[in-house]
Amino acid sequence: MKYLIQVCLSAALFCACKSSTSSPPATDSTAVTASKPADGLTGLYTGDFDGKKIYITINYARNNHLAGYDVHLGLRRNVSGSYKVTSDGIDVTLNEPGDHPFDGKFTIRLNADGEKGSGKWVPLNNSRLTTKSFDLVKVVITGDKDNGINDDYPLGGEHRDISFKKDGSAILNYYEQINDSTFGQQMITVRGTWERKGDSIYVTWEKKDDIPAPATLYTVTYEGEDDNRFLTGVQTADSLRYWVGP
Repeated sequence: MKYLIQVCLSAALFCACKSSTSSPPATDSTAVTASKPADGLTGLYTGDFDGKKIYITINYARNNHLAGYDVHLGLRRNVSGSYKVTSDGIDVTLNEPGDHPFDGKFTIRLNADGEKGSGKWVPLNNSRLTTKSFDLVKVVITGDKDNGINDDYPLGGEHRDISFKKDGSAILNYYEQINDSTFGQQMITVRGTWERKGDSIYVTWEKKDDIPAPATLYTVTYEGEDDNRFLTGVQTADSLRYWVGP
């Protein structure tokens, strides 16, 4: 009987000790770090960068790590970095790879919902470049049929095609016209960034010394009226036309 009492007492003491150690001590709620939902920061951001449009696409945001790419003057560079959620906003750091003379580091301060912010870009390894400041806003892509200009297939023309991508980049492929009936054998590709204002598209192309600068203004063309109006393509001031088509 005495042995049975000792066993019961030991078991009770063991349970009491386990209970007292299994519950962690209460913590101050201010010490808990907020976490932005994984899809809250992904998307396309744009802003004015030294007088020209820049587009930053974030396609991965998880566990305080970010990855994506930026497009400026037709140059696309991968970026990766981190983000930190604070009480009144989101601090973002993005680094370009560093193997191009125009690579740099972005430090960006977004508001709490990640919809807009401001930042600066510092060159990584080029003393001839200077720090740039800029503002960013998140681009909201709608399903409006008038915005079909930035579908994933190019608009085709005579010995040429042009693409206006959702990430803000533009790509022009063409064969140089030698005379009225002869075109060059080598395809020329020019890259840039584009911005739409109403029915006009403005493109800033990369500079190439060995070719003429392409048109920078394109007018969006339609057929039909009201609810029956549909996109047909774009046209330059000198009547070069690019048509919608797969």
